[in-house]
Amino acid sequence: MQKIYKIAILALIILGSIHCIFTPFIFKSLNADALWFFGTGLSYIFMGLYNLASIKVNIKSIFIIAVVLNFIATLFTIAITYILREPQAYVAMVLIIFIFIYSLTKVLGSLNK
Repeated sequence: MQKIYKIAILALIILGSIHCIFTPFIFKSLNADALWFFGTGLSYIFMGLYNLASIKVNIKSIFIIAVVLNFIATLFTIAITYILREPQAYVAMVLIIFIFIYSLTKVLGSLNK
């Protein structure tokens, strides 16, 4: 399961990178919509990197922060998916919900030990 978690994190980083790379192709001028689009891609990249870091350092408090970050990202992505109803939003939602649930179960499992 840990391997699937890492694959989901890497897929989220790739999705965020694609999001950022395609910003100038989708938006012909620099405006608020373009910045929000680019910022969403950055947030997916940073979220993925933070989750990877939390695995590497194996510090419980860092992982708890990752769970909080994942929860906030889950709410945000569900809202985006509800509003946009586009394929990439559904992909991001599935990835982020999986990452959140896995990280939550890992933290809850470590609290029981």
